[in-house]
Amino acid sequence: MKPVIAIATGDPFGIGPEIAIKAVGRPDVLEACRPLLVGDRARLLAEAKALGAGDQAGDPATWPEVSVSGFAEMGSKQGADFHVEAWREGPAFLDMGETETPAGPRGPSAAGGRAAVKYIKQAVGLVRFGSAAAIATAPISKAAMKMAGHPWPGHTELLADLCGADPDDVAMLFVTPGLKVALLSVHESLREAVAHLSAARIVRRLTLLRAEHRRWFGADPRLALCALNPHAGEEGMFGDEERDILAPAVASARAAGIDARGPFPADTLFPRAARGEFDAVLALHHDQGTIAVKARAFGHAVNMTLGLPFLRTSVDHGTAYDIAGTGKADPSSLAEAITLAARLAPRAQA
Repeated sequence: MKPVIAIATGDPFGIGPEIAIKAVGRPDVLEACRPLLVGDRARLLAEAKALGAGDQAGDPATWPEVSVSGFAEMGSKQGADFHVEAWREGPAFLDMGETETPAGPRGPSAAGGRAAVKYIKQAVGLVRFGSAAAIATAPISKAAMKMAGHPWPGHTELLADLCGADPDDVAMLFVTPGLKVALLSVHESLREAVAHLSAARIVRRLTLLRAEHRRWFGADPRLALCALNPHAGEEGMFGDEERDILAPAVASARAAGIDARGPFPADTLFPRAARGEFDAVLALHHDQGTIAVKARAFGHAVNMTLGLPFLRTSVDHGTAYDIAGTGKADPSSLAEAITLAARLAPRAQA
């Protein structure tokens, strides 16, 4: 049968429920996998009714609800006998129970943060114990997670913790047609990202990027490192980081057998990579990479988490509380995330 992709439906008060319902009804998604929506079934059905969803995948009210047995603690690292009732085709629900609705307009809330983390933990449980081939995640709110008392600044750190991984051994990779961009720093301020620059950290990330590119895309990649300063520092006129940190890091990576080049000025590197000169780019901080990705393919890029023992993909956008419930949300990025997960699923089983 087609692979099961567990879809954590995100913050229930953002656009996650809407884009999840829309995405799993698309022909390309249905052709690629059996999507399993992990979330509040009643809320998801209410969203579907408001949207008038139904056609290719049928009426969402008729989608099967699967049951989980033998798993006492969602997201448990210890493990247990674990079984999900099978279904042959189309979308299905794994109901996580009703979610408390906060008073007032849609926005970050403790209830939303608690629900989103609960869905993620259950999806991780599914994939860790073989009931799903991969997980795809709808957007969450970092503010809502904090309001719920959770310590993680985002999906990446939460997933690393659930797997017992060091945060520096996981990374974000954005995948678009013709361009892949990984991030050195993730949820750090720009000041912190610059302060934490080191050759050792860059070599560690280049090593991970090479190994994970080979794991998921089946090729030894040509990697390029972004410079930090304008014109790659212009021989020290605009900064010393390229000479003192970045160039030595590339030299060390190359000595270890990694096909890495740079540092190159960021404003010209991304077009070079998009033309095929490099297979992936390592950006030094969050917006350096994500601006390039979203200018090229916003709404169609996929965020992969590298370094996990399973495959996880996600959207390239946030919760968009301002349009939640209006029917305006575009499901394209989530659909791309689900179909990429389905395409790569055989490698996850290898």
